[in-house]
Amino acid sequence: MATLTAILALDRWLGQALYSVRDPFLVQFFIWISELGNETTIFGIAFIAMIIFAYRKRLPDAAGLAVSVFGSAGVLFVLKELVARARPSGPFPAYIETSFSFPSGHATLSIALYAFLLWAVYDAMPPLWKKMALSSASILILAIGFSRLYLGVHYLSDVLAGYLLGGIFVFLGIAAVKKLKQRVASA
Repeated sequence: MATLTAILALDRWLGQALYSVRDPFLVQFFIWISELGNETTIFGIAFIAMIIFAYRKRLPDAAGLAVSVFGSAGVLFVLKELVARARPSGPFPAYIETSFSFPSGHATLSIALYAFLLWAVYDAMPPLWKKMALSSASILILAIGFSRLYLGVHYLSDVLAGYLLGGIFVFLGIAAVKKLKQRVASA
């Protein structure tokens, strides 16, 4: 119980601290960053990537991406409904969100998509591009999570739980790819 109290206190403290330094320009900037992690953007990119994987005869990668993104989305929806945590209220939210807060869908889906895509193409990249892609994907995923905090629509624990959930599904997607490739190789 003491741990939960400490987590909730940290959530509140960080929300207040970020609100105290909120700037209108940065609000608009982080709304734009946040859009890179919303369902429409994530599902759109995922569908396009799955079509490209299928066109290139990389069906295991398409299936793994589906597991990562759509599997995490399904569990995310169930968790939000089960936990039913209210979003930050009062002056903190920069705009109104209507779904529950825990876990963060933007954090979950951004890591599920962008980390899986990075894994899927990483081996085919030249060494210099690997470092740039890893850095870019990491910065993007972290910026999306931070945007949710800065905009006051999530608590830190929501974002961290979202990263954990999305990360689990990235590993499940990778496991699915490896399993399917083994089946194809043994057939």
